[in-house]
Amino acid sequence: MKVSAVVVSFDSAATLDRCLASLPRPEPGRFETLVVDNGSRDGSAELVRERHPEARLITLPDNVGFGAAINRAAAEAVGGCDALLLLNADAWLLPGAFDALAARLASEPRLAWVAPRLFYPDGRPQFAWEPEVSLLGEAARKVRNRFEGREWSHTRMPRLLALLGPGWFTAACALVQLTAFREVGGFDERFFLYFEDTDLCLRLRRAGWELAQERAAHVVHVSAGSGGGRAAARSYRQAQLALYEKHRPRWERAVLRRYLGWRKVL
Repeated sequence: MKVSAVVVSFDSAATLDRCLASLPRPEPGRFETLVVDNGSRDGSAELVRERHPEARLITLPDNVGFGAAINRAAAEAVGGCDALLLLNADAWLLPGAFDALAARLASEPRLAWVAPRLFYPDGRPQFAWEPEVSLLGEAARKVRNRFEGREWSHTRMPRLLALLGPGWFTAACALVQLTAFREVGGFDERFFLYFEDTDLCLRLRRAGWELAQERAAHVVHVSAGSGGGRAAARSYRQAQLALYEKHRPRWERAVLRRYLGWRKVL
């Protein structure tokens, strides 16, 4: 299997070195690392050049968004590439994670997306799978989130919440079959930062592809490393509404618009 690992950096110097160091060493024609720097101002691009010359660096003058950056890397992946290893700049693979993901993807022809188990740096489990984005699904998610530290919320709970819909996996780390990725058109670049992985998972499933988690693959994810605040909350809600406009029925869109108007977050 030929794999191109893709890391998108935006002012990620604090975690980028550890992220890149966790990846397998490049092998010509088999494995490569692509770093797309989205106009960082903290020396991220310089860090890649100095400490990781094995990585192919794509520098963009401005922040084009996560999905658009991945699409750019996918277009420049090594010829004959079979899969993209998506990895957040604030995440790193633990030993054996890549091999477990690759073996799982290679074993099932209709499998388009393989996610690992995620952990916080202190070892606590982190959610990698999320319930279907709908009014009911998001309400269930709020309840579930209180139990993130409990193992049963990562094993039994997904089977229960899957009754609401198939759900989706975060793109913090995923091994994605390139054929499937290209078949559905890659990431929708209208989603600048949030919900682009939700949208892609939905489109892959609707195209007949399968998604799964490989629990033998472990990855550490700092999470929320891109910052927060009012601007981030506004961006989140704008992307949420865009996802509802694209995928949810009219009545759900109307309820969400009314709720967001009441909260004055747009």
